[in-house]
Amino acid sequence: ENTPGEDGTTKKMMFMLPAEYDSMSKIPKPSNPLVHIEEIPSEVGVVHRYNGKYTDTTNRAVAKELGEQLMLDGVSGITEEYVLDNFQFWGYNPPFTLPYFRRNEVWLKLNDDQVSYLKEKYPSSNRLVGGSSSNSMTGRSMFTLGLCGLVVGAYAVGFIFRSRSQYRRI
Repeated sequence: ENTPGEDGTTKKMMFMLPAEYDSMSKIPKPSNPLVHIEEIPSEVGVVHRYNGKYTDTTNRAVAKELGEQLMLDGVSGITEEYVLDNFQFWGYNPPFTLPYFRRNEVWLKLNDDQVSYLKEKYPSSNRLVGGSSSNSMTGRSMFTLGLCGLVVGAYAVGFIFRSRSQYRRI
């Protein structure tokens, strides 16, 4: 259902179904008449990924930054007006997730000419830069970092409990 947002525009909530629902006949029928299922054709676009709290203001600011970068990169047809009228916010976490750990994205559709231009300008960009595919941290170093965090956290909790205890060893 489309609902009005903070800025008076309408909002639409969408969900992507797992690959096991590869045909419309496999999708369960909604019990609420306001919910409808539609097949959306695949599209190509650009994404700016960020974490933190998301609001309409934040999403618009991130979309503007994405548009500004595309304009700096020389992508034709990208204007601030186009970006602000056509970006989509994608949120992946439940509302109780701490803002720092939320994965948010602003997505903007590109046409074939824009995609070809970016592929020619950045030919080695066949992989994501940063994010979950970055090679800057290997699995072993991530494990080590996590283990260090666990040890420091356990030490801090132990220290707090010891300092609040009325019985102390002498």
